[in-house]
Amino acid sequence: MMDDRNVLHPTLSWAARLCVTVTACVAFTQTSEAKAEAPDVVVVKAAMLHVGNGETIAGGMLVIRGDRIVQVGRDLTVPAGATVIELAVGAITPGLIDANAAIESRTIMAPASPSARQVLREMFESHRGHRHAGVGINCCGSTCPKSLQHVTGKPCPMCGFPDAPPDLVVGTRPSSSRVETSSEVIPETRIIDSVDLRSEDFDRLVSGGVTMVFVAPDSAAVIGSQGAIVRTGGAAKDRVVRETDAIMASMGTDPSWRGGFNRPPFRRFVNFHVRRPTTRMGVAWVFRKAMYDTKRRDAGEDVYGADAPSDAAMAVLHRVLSHEVPLRIQARTQHDITSAMRLAKEFDLPFTLVEATEAHRCVDELKAAGIPVVYGPIYVEAPGHRAHSSEVDNARLHTLKVLLDAGVTTALTAHELRDEDGLARQVMYAMRFGVSPEDALRCVTSAAAEVLGVAEDVGTLAPGKRADVVVWTGQPFVGTSRPAVVLIGGRVVLDRRGG
Repeated sequence: MMDDRNVLHPTLSWAARLCVTVTACVAFTQTSEAKAEAPDVVVVKAAMLHVGNGETIAGGMLVIRGDRIVQVGRDLTVPAGATVIELAVGAITPGLIDANAAIESRTIMAPASPSARQVLREMFESHRGHRHAGVGINCCGSTCPKSLQHVTGKPCPMCGFPDAPPDLVVGTRPSSSRVETSSEVIPETRIIDSVDLRSEDFDRLVSGGVTMVFVAPDSAAVIGSQGAIVRTGGAAKDRVVRETDAIMASMGTDPSWRGGFNRPPFRRFVNFHVRRPTTRMGVAWVFRKAMYDTKRRDAGEDVYGADAPSDAAMAVLHRVLSHEVPLRIQARTQHDITSAMRLAKEFDLPFTLVEATEAHRCVDELKAAGIPVVYGPIYVEAPGHRAHSSEVDNARLHTLKVLLDAGVTTALTAHELRDEDGLARQVMYAMRFGVSPEDALRCVTSAAAEVLGVAEDVGTLAPGKRADVVVWTGQPFVGTSRPAVVLIGGRVVLDRRGG
């Protein structure tokens, strides 16, 4: 039987039927367009709202339309049909920003120390090869095509292990370097070209409430790659904020010791594994020569010497000297920090100081020069490649407070650390050693956004700002609280309310 609801009435004239058809099509098109143009509305409520600039609102609310915040306050009207996210005892903060993150493009296992690695190996070897009652397969043997975990969905009932050691991922590979090793001056290269937006490292950052990062090149070159600013979650097409951003330069020992076994040649020919520099004087010399070579090139003079930068490198350095491309300099010790300041003054280069382990020893000079700092990570025992460097011998747990008390614009970073030592925990460390909760939050929200030059878009919760938001299970940065919901651009990318 034909359903006459889907056809025009047979008694209508041809013209009348055409009129009905056109009217229906127009109405359908208008409805579809209205539906497509109507953005999603999300309302976020919690016991406390932290704006990110030191202000707080008890019983605060956010109204989000699309990817933007449209209202901030309390007792706001909930729009009809809005999705409501509410944690009665929770807190709302802006999404956290790590202004100097090292991103690992693959999942790794990085035990905290060689001794921990050895213990893990012994535990795993003792487990390898035994069979489990009632299963009938060797869950850890090299000949087993499937693990017990794959078969049953559960780890080994006898020892808790699947067919691989437990996941001890705590950050990025501690001593690896991924920079171009053919030269000490490589500003023409881009870190974004090595970033995998699907990396599980971004998932770990989101789980800690981090919504935006400056993806930092490592410190194995004197003048390294161009960094990038990336959102940690959301649609891939929306995640890259800036494909290229500040260039990273390095003072100190890292260019010698991280640059592909960069040692003086011994009984062999010089190659890219033994390139200069191997001293602090050599590091400063390479930096100065690169800048002067660029000036000579701009003046139409010849550039010569075995260590002359490439034309592509000098094209980018020209933009650095013209203040079109920002510069960062990593320096830990007092004399490396002051060397960076002298070099920057010589070439009239504004820069951001990164890591700044001994900044407490030259805080007045930093304040007088107006140099912003990305400080951290905070640690008792130096992690990763720093562990073997004398540059961390005079680290102080109160340095961040000293910088903030002096009025130095300072962001806090966890760099390669994640999970229990990630950015939220770095804030907790800062608070433990004298920084107020309001100032500590600023260091990973509004101050970090200011350092990155994105403060007009993110860093605080205000109308017109992008809706990068973290809803915490309790007050943020306490041991019993964690991110329950994370929104990036108004879209939920993490939701732990179910467990």
